[in-house]
Amino acid sequence: MEFKFNVNDVFKSPISKINNSVLPSDFAGDRRNTLQCAGLVAEVLDEMGYASGKAQGLQHPITSADKLRNSEQIVYLMIEPGDNDGKGSVVGLLKIGVKNLFLYDETGMVHEKKSLCILDFYVHESKQRSGHGKELYDYMLHDKNLEPCQLAIDKPSENFLSFLYKHYGLAKIYPQNNNFVLFDGFFNNNNSATTESMESLSHREAASHIEKNGHSCLDSSFVKSATYKPTEYGRHAAFKPTDTMGKVVGQDPSSLTRLPTTSGV
Repeated sequence: MEFKFNVNDVFKSPISKINNSVLPSDFAGDRRNTLQCAGLVAEVLDEMGYASGKAQGLQHPITSADKLRNSEQIVYLMIEPGDNDGKGSVVGLLKIGVKNLFLYDETGMVHEKKSLCILDFYVHESKQRSGHGKELYDYMLHDKNLEPCQLAIDKPSENFLSFLYKHYGLAKIYPQNNNFVLFDGFFNNNNSATTESMESLSHREAASHIEKNGHSCLDSSFVKSATYKPTEYGRHAAFKPTDTMGKVVGQDPSSLTRLPTTSGV
């Protein structure tokens, strides 16, 4: 995505890390430069967030400068310095953040975890299928010292699931009925993606929580695992996995393996 201003003057590195200051982590300047830079970064965040939302078919973008200012989330922005006659272009966006989630493991046990989540991931259409998405995702994993399976994904698209399978071998998925998706190994790792120790809840405690708070996300009857092995990639051959709980529940039961409950039913 091209802008009227020189992108290279704002982002000094191929990949920049942006927090709620709406400034690149390597920014150095006086007060005047700070305000000017923050304004340009905000423009990039708003435009890229809008493009991401449009690509996902969302009514409203999930990434914007205002949303970032009012959160503890982090956005990684990737640029291509040589584009636009040397003024550079913005190639991709990846947003992460910690969420307090109720999650079911492969045994049907529910856990309350503060987990690091992928909240938005977008590569501009003109730069897709050229390795930029993998480079951006790898940068984030290295920066946070994580394995791909340690992250919870917020309602991943079909293309995103295929991307994760192709590059990281994440095949067995555990869709949660809060629209997040986990992968095999999420609970097995000593997970540095969690900011607090894991708390397991008994079914009696879970039922009490539902009665008190009305959180249907603790109902394991909707949680099923699915394994897929796409053999080809491309516009027409890409695997079409499920990305919503409604679609998961509606699939042929023979294609899914239901997670056992603690009672073994």
